[in-house]
Amino acid sequence: MRAYGRQSRVYAWGFFLLMLPAILGLIWWEMGELTQDVLSSFGFAALVFFLLARWSRRATTQGWLGVVQEVSATQMRVRREGHPHDSNPSRGRNRDGGEVTLRLPDELCAYFRAGDRVFKLSGLDWPEKAEWDGPERVCLACGRLYPQGQGRCRRCSAPEPDHETLVRLAGRPPAGRPS
Repeated sequence: MRAYGRQSRVYAWGFFLLMLPAILGLIWWEMGELTQDVLSSFGFAALVFFLLARWSRRATTQGWLGVVQEVSATQMRVRREGHPHDSNPSRGRNRDGGEVTLRLPDELCAYFRAGDRVFKLSGLDWPEKAEWDGPERVCLACGRLYPQGQGRCRRCSAPEPDHETLVRLAGRPPAGRPS
């Protein structure tokens, strides 16, 4: 799971670096010649693209534990717990807790209920319940529900990770085990 997080970071920034020549080529092709206007337009486009990439990665790299406070038809509000291994609250985890609001597909809004303990691992896109209470689980790569024990997500073919390992990586022991 940690390797997946590292690889997702490499893929995201690699995509950014590969797109820069394509952006420059497109602007140059449209303008017809390499001028100061082309370079200025490329600089602006690269800056906007960089800011979007950084904003997108920031949401993905946050990891937290929490309790669902409220679920509506399109979003879920979670009260984050402090993280026991975090000595620096500015590194993406909040020692004192806080709230996070997530926009979710309809099927995930029906999956989560107020009071559920949930976690989201850094490098993965979607949260999961700390304790299962049904036959389905969330694909942490694409956000679709699929039956437990299937081995892979039907939509994106991401492998099904071991739930106890995920909970341990989130910083809390699985239910029923000593701390």
